[in-house]
Amino acid sequence: MVWERVYTINEWWDGPRLGVADISGQPHIYASPFNTLKGDFEDYFLVSPIDEELLRLVLEDWEIWIRWSDAFYRKEISNTETHPALPEDQERHRELLRLIGTRLQVDPEGSRKLYAEFRSFRRGWNGLEVQWREVKVERS
Repeated sequence: MVWERVYTINEWWDGPRLGVADISGQPHIYASPFNTLKGDFEDYFLVSPIDEELLRLVLEDWEIWIRWSDAFYRKEISNTETHPALPEDQERHRELLRLIGTRLQVDPEGSRKLYAEFRSFRRGWNGLEVQWREVKVERS
């Protein structure tokens, strides 16, 4: 199995829950569905391809987040002051959120169900990679 690039982590709860990562070398949106009956996230991810324009917007916003995160960990800013963008990035961040809108989600019609194992290969938010495995469908 191959370790692949994780581009973004747009939602985190005890691990990545939504973002963009490669699957077979191609960028895809990944999302871990929340199961309201068990009150927790599923142990699999739904994945679907991301279009180039949306990928560009999401990556630009991710770079804004990385600059903010780096400054926060260097103690140059506090969490409550500017989260999630530095003052000079606030306007562009808001514009990117408007342009992205609700499009950062898995296409329910064209999605696949996969298990994921994430690992860090270096410190920081840009140091994560993932291995995907097919979810076996049991037939009755």
